[in-house]
Amino acid sequence: MGLQFLSAAPILVNPSFEISGAGGAVFGGWEQFGNVSTSTLAVHGGKAALVIGQTTGSGYWQQLDCEAGERWRIAGHVMIPVGFPLQGSSQAFIKVEWFNSSGSMISFEILPVADLNTSTGQYQSFELLSPAAPTATTAMRLVLVVLQGSGDPVPQALFDQIQCDSTSPPTLEEVQWDDFPGGRTIEFSGLTWRVKGPGYYGPGPNNFSDSEQSVWVDDQDRLHVTIRQIGGAWNSSEVVTEDTLGYGDYIFTTQGALDQLHERAVLGLFTWQYNTYWDPAGGWWNPYNEFDIEYSRWGNPTNQIGQFVAQPWDWDGNIFRYGASFGPTEISSHAIRWLPDRVECRAWRGGPADEASSIQITNWTYTGPHIPRPEQPRVHINLWYFGDPPTSTQEVVLTRFTHVPPGGSVSADDPMITPTPVKLMQNYPNPFNPNTSIRFELASPSPVKLEIYDLKGRKLATLLDDYRQAGTHQLQWDAWDLPSGVYLYRLSTPPGVSEPQVRFNEMNKPVGVPPVGVQAASTSLSMATGLRAAWTSTSTPPDGIQTVQPIAGWDSDVPVAI
Repeated sequence: MGLQFLSAAPILVNPSFEISGAGGAVFGGWEQFGNVSTSTLAVHGGKAALVIGQTTGSGYWQQLDCEAGERWRIAGHVMIPVGFPLQGSSQAFIKVEWFNSSGSMISFEILPVADLNTSTGQYQSFELLSPAAPTATTAMRLVLVVLQGSGDPVPQALFDQIQCDSTSPPTLEEVQWDDFPGGRTIEFSGLTWRVKGPGYYGPGPNNFSDSEQSVWVDDQDRLHVTIRQIGGAWNSSEVVTEDTLGYGDYIFTTQGALDQLHERAVLGLFTWQYNTYWDPAGGWWNPYNEFDIEYSRWGNPTNQIGQFVAQPWDWDGNIFRYGASFGPTEISSHAIRWLPDRVECRAWRGGPADEASSIQITNWTYTGPHIPRPEQPRVHINLWYFGDPPTSTQEVVLTRFTHVPPGGSVSADDPMITPTPVKLMQNYPNPFNPNTSIRFELASPSPVKLEIYDLKGRKLATLLDDYRQAGTHQLQWDAWDLPSGVYLYRLSTPPGVSEPQVRFNEMNKPVGVPPVGVQAASTSLSMATGLRAAWTSTSTPPDGIQTVQPIAGWDSDVPVAI
């Protein structure tokens, strides 16, 4: 199918490099320079951006709308292939260029993501925050660069799953709730769900009601969604999880004859992420991270009732339709196992733990270019109508929603599988002067705080206070303005995702340790070992720190000076 790409846009397009370009461009939406190509060694999907270093630089770039003072959160993954390490002064970095309305560059920033100390053969995640855009800025250019040092061997780097989000309102997190002004929530299958409406929204568009007449959970913990007349007007219904769940198996278990829905009614069981920019012609790369299980005949009673859909639905190979019939009280399950390189779609008769080939209704595995990215897609369940309203009230009952993280297994008793705790790793290098990297792992998506303290319990910096997906994350800390000494870094997550977690590690900024990449003549300094990944909220804190009552909304101990 033919594509039209924007030369500049409010949001980054094709960020996981899954859609090929045209007219010499390697990837749709990305400009390029120097020696570049594609690789199948991807962290998400089936493609990654390969950049082969030159002394004049090689890379990919996109230009985004930007205002003076705006800052950008830039995240992604980089891998240095085995056999092509960064040596000498070669490096891989993000370059942020600021432009004015006449197209002239005002200034630029260099944000390193890999150097000669970076391990080869494995992806490393990075997360950066740009400086504020200077006065007169109207555009920002994000550039992924590999630069070969003079006389160094030719290096390579792979980039994948890039994110570049403005921190100015409305943020990506804030726009997730524009269609939910009523503020009503319900509890179903161990999760909190927000109820859409009241108001006139897509899909359809329809009127969506958040009233208890439209959406409710009964005394058997079954969710009811409806299309019904209220006050003479037809209203649809939709709910969405407050939390993102990331990769894993999403199992929706229903009770009843889905094939008996009105021919214009649509039951949607899907992932979806609202974005900060809406362009009806811009869905070619699935900006909304949508993947659907849908039951509808779409206005034609002869159509098959079921379908699995990767969006955009009209892309070749993105839709799989199937027929099925169900008993009036039959339990059936409908699932998508969302993984980095595929989505495994299935439907079977029975509950979440009953999956077996003997009772399977259908299955389909999607490996195309529109696998959702683990940004902020949430679980949505809706019942709406296509075209004119149905002729009678429509109702669907869900007995359970189950999420199974990758590698987990479903239990007949537990709708939610408990993930393992967070993990805070030792900073590198350590000792350091003046910069160091801090890495942590999340078993499931969660808000997270990463803070720096001195040994008197004084908080010196907050490196992160935001929502993050499951996986490994890395941040940089620049302590250039602090004296030599021992510092603590604290990672905490709130209740609601696994158990509340608090972790402290110790790091050492001694006198006389040279910056990374400079050989030290000798040193006898080493890290003290008493704290590493050992001090939790129930452990004894080090000298100089005491615990007090948790901050409201955060079930964790807070270090304070004494």
